[in-house]
Amino acid sequence: MNYNLNAGCWESVFAVPGAVVDNYIKLASGSAVKVLLYILKNNSRDVSRSEISSALNISEDDVSDAFNFWEEVNIINKSQKTADNTPEHTESKAITPKSDPVISAEVSANPKVKAQVQTSSASFQITPKEAERLKQSSHEIRALFDMAQQILGNVINHTTIRSLVWQHEYLGLKADVILMILSYCAETGKTHTAYIEAIAVNWSQNEINTLAKAQDEIERLKKSNTYNAKLMAAFGLKRQPTPNQQKFFDEWRLKGYSADLVACACERTADLGKTMTANYVNGILENWHKKGITTREQALAETKNGKFSSGGNGIRKEQSYDINEFENFAITFSKNTKKDF
Repeated sequence: MNYNLNAGCWESVFAVPGAVVDNYIKLASGSAVKVLLYILKNNSRDVSRSEISSALNISEDDVSDAFNFWEEVNIINKSQKTADNTPEHTESKAITPKSDPVISAEVSANPKVKAQVQTSSASFQITPKEAERLKQSSHEIRALFDMAQQILGNVINHTTIRSLVWQHEYLGLKADVILMILSYCAETGKTHTAYIEAIAVNWSQNEINTLAKAQDEIERLKKSNTYNAKLMAAFGLKRQPTPNQQKFFDEWRLKGYSADLVACACERTADLGKTMTANYVNGILENWHKKGITTREQALAETKNGKFSSGGNGIRKEQSYDINEFENFAITFSKNTKKDF
C-alpha cells in the first residue's frame, strides 16, 4: 500500500532541519521528536516546558529530556528569557540552526585560560615579499616552511605561510613544536588551517612549547581520539561531539570508565526507551560506579538479575516478586470469597 500526503495540509507549513532526519531521527525518542516539531512550529516565539507538556500531553521530565537531547546535538539553543522578559535558564528554548563545529572538541580538553587577542591568522597581515624576506633572514623559518611542505605533501600557499608565521611570531611557538602539530594533523587527516590553528592556540595558552610537552600532548590526544571514536560510535554520532558531550566524554575517560562500559550504558538507555543524552548515560554510569560495576559482564549480570534499572538522575530498583506467594494469596482469596457467598 502506498501513502500520499494530503494536499490540504499544505496551508500551513514549517521547515525541519535536514540534519534532524539524516543524523538524529533514529536516536531521538518519540517524545523528543514531538517536542522538536512543536518548537519548530512555534519558532517565532519562545516556548516553555510547561506549555509543551500541556500541548503534547507528555510529562515535563520528558520535555526536559528532549530539550537536553536537541541541545546536545546543536539543533536548539536555550533562551535566557521567557516571553515576559523574566530570566529563565531551564525552560525557554529557541531554534538556532548551527553547522557542525569546524574544530574538534578534543583541542579544548585543557581549559586553562590565557588572554588571547587573536584566535586565527585571518587578520594577521604579511605580504608574500615580507614572508620571503623573513624566510631568507631566518634559518628557523626557512626550515619551518620546507618541512611544512613535506609534511603537508604539497606546495604551501600564502595562506599556509601566513598561518605558520603567525603561529611562530604571534603565538610564540617554536618551529619544531609547530611541525609536531602539522605532523599530528596530517596523521589524522585534518590539515585545514582552522583546525591546525585551533590546536596551536590551545598549545600556546597551555604553554606546550617544548618537544617533550608536545609529544606528551599528542599521546594524550591520540588516546582521547581513540576513546572518542568508540564513544561517538556508541552514541551514533556522525559528527564531532558537542562541547557538553565532550565534557562528559573527558570525565568518563579520566574516571576510568571503559569505552565498552559506556557503550553498554548507551544500550541500556535504548532498552529503557529513553532519549540518548550524555546526561542520562552518565546517570547509569554513576550508579554502576557506586555498585562497583566496571565491566560489561558485570553490568549485564546485574541487569539480568532484575536488580538494577537506571536512568537520568537516579536509581530505580525493580520490584522482585515471588510467584508462589501470589498463587497462595489467590487460593486463599478464592476460598474466603466462596465462604462470603
